[in-house]
Amino acid sequence: MTEHVHAPCVADELRERAGSFVNAHVGLWVAVEDDGVLVLAADNAADIFQAAADWLTEGDAYTVTGLAWQHQTDEPHYTARLTLRHPGQTDTPTAPTQAIP
Repeated sequence: MTEHVHAPCVADELRERAGSFVNAHVGLWVAVEDDGVLVLAADNAADIFQAAADWLTEGDAYTVTGLAWQHQTDEPHYTARLTLRHPGQTDTPTAPTQAIP
């Protein structure tokens, strides 16, 4: 019988890191969707961009293959959804690309 070692998927890796990451970024909401989308939300847009830069420069290397931005009147006011993949990993989109006005 051959045993298959289950390599963690991107979403699992992101979740492992999200807890400690949010503790270092006051006022930031962090979530990870099952398809490897990192969700960053805050009331200040600059905080999200700084957090995204921090995430991408610290830890494992990921390629951003998609980005969606949302502004709303409710808190948190800004949300960024970054689709992350391992370098060289193909991306199979699950939703149409959202145009940024």
